[in-house]
Amino acid sequence: MGEPTNSPDRVLLAVRLGWLAVEVFGRLRHYVQSIRKSEIHVGNASNRFDFSSGALSEYSTLLLAMGQLNRTAARLDHGLPGVPIPTRNEISQVDLNTLQEALNDWSTEVWIALSTEDDIIGRGFTYGGSLADTYWHAAVLGPRGFGELLHPHRLEYMAQRFDGIADHMPPYAARVLHYTLRRWRGAYEHLRTLDLDGKKQVVKCLESQAGVWHYLLFGGRGAEGYLSAEDRRLVSWLAAGITIVSVVAVMILVWLLVLTLSSAGRAATASWLGSPEQLSATQAVIVSDLVDWQKWSTTLATISSVAVLIAGLVTRLSGWMVALHNRVKDWLTLRHIYRCTYRDWRV
Repeated sequence: MGEPTNSPDRVLLAVRLGWLAVEVFGRLRHYVQSIRKSEIHVGNASNRFDFSSGALSEYSTLLLAMGQLNRTAARLDHGLPGVPIPTRNEISQVDLNTLQEALNDWSTEVWIALSTEDDIIGRGFTYGGSLADTYWHAAVLGPRGFGELLHPHRLEYMAQRFDGIADHMPPYAARVLHYTLRRWRGAYEHLRTLDLDGKKQVVKCLESQAGVWHYLLFGGRGAEGYLSAEDRRLVSWLAAGITIVSVVAVMILVWLLVLTLSSAGRAATASWLGSPEQLSATQAVIVSDLVDWQKWSTTLATISSVAVLIAGLVTRLSGWMVALHNRVKDWLTLRHIYRCTYRDWRV
């Protein structure tokens, strides 16, 4: 049996499965076409290993994606049909048209099975594939024809759809997808002004952006992982500074409120007791001391302000200061994540 249908992991797995179905075929298509145009590669014993240098070959990344596709489908464990991808020995001889048809039929069956289990899981499968199409199908259309994949209406639609499953995504992932997809809407009109070389540069930028999306969806690098140590320190200092300024502002407001109330109390007391000229000498002294608000209201205001500060410090673990600090820090963190995860399309 698989996990419960309301588990966030199942929706996320469906998103990943949709992405991988598109990515695997895209990598297969590119790899098969490239090896048929080139000669057999001859090794070099002086080279570093691909895995240790971090420079995996196209073949290695293809095998990795194929393995991820099979494992993700198995993890969903809902009677899904087997993935119709070739074995590593069959890759060089695969017929791409036949494979595309088989994968298309398979993905339709998967979508039906997932949607029958839970509509949101089926939609997650669709969203993942649609997001992957933004780059992987662009490689098919080429620099001259991929612009429609960046149509503002399409990107806006995807951004909204991922908002709808944000609770099932890794931290910040849906918001980063929303932000980057909306920023890429401007590329649609910009492409009209570029020559072929300029459009090729935009495709490279899109490839880089798709890499960020992949990392976010698959956990290879969480959204906060894009922040440097300096970014984290800056966010912490800014959040603390804004919180302190807010607390001081509240203290000043409390102080002004006490002064206002004490002034009002002075007027009410004088009206109730009468003016000093209407009282005896002893009563006049008492009334004068009572209505001399400058002697005591300032002290009271200061004490109240200090009390507010002390109360905030003492109860910060559960008080409004912590809530304010966390909100400010989260807001600042997200802004820095946006800056680090967005790949500008302007060339």
